[in-house]
Amino acid sequence: MSQRRVDSWWQQWTCVGGTCGPPATPARNRFERALDAYTSVTAPLVRGCLVFVTFAVVGVTSSALGPAGGMLVEAGFFGLIATYCLANFARCQEAHCIVTCLGYLTLAVVGFAATLAGRDLRTAEWIAFVGVTVVGHAFEAAWKVARGTNALRPGAHRHARR
Repeated sequence: MSQRRVDSWWQQWTCVGGTCGPPATPARNRFERALDAYTSVTAPLVRGCLVFVTFAVVGVTSSALGPAGGMLVEAGFFGLIATYCLANFARCQEAHCIVTCLGYLTLAVVGFAATLAGRDLRTAEWIAFVGVTVVGHAFEAAWKVARGTNALRPGAHRHARR
């Protein structure tokens, strides 16, 4: 599945994964092609309406495995979605990705640390996950209002659809 251009947040969440707000620049090297391949594979799991299926699977698995195993599953999920946001930001530079990548990466690190410390932070981490998601998309909405594009790259406003 390749990333495709959509114009609204609603389309990003109602399409079946693989959406990219601003168009990605053509891949110039092997690393960028690898990022494109990674986002194409992971996008259906972490973006669009199918993300709710992923949430359900992670939640049920986390509950079934108990505190230690559940924290590991959730930390792994937060790590997966953080690396997706990082790769997507590198290619499309959607404004929310800079916020969500850092937030989700923090959740992954905290989750792994909590597992080592024998702490169960599953509920708190899901609440924080929703908060990071809301803050990231609010940042992107404000950026788009101010700049006319949801891309953070210089000159993107000249290519944005209005």
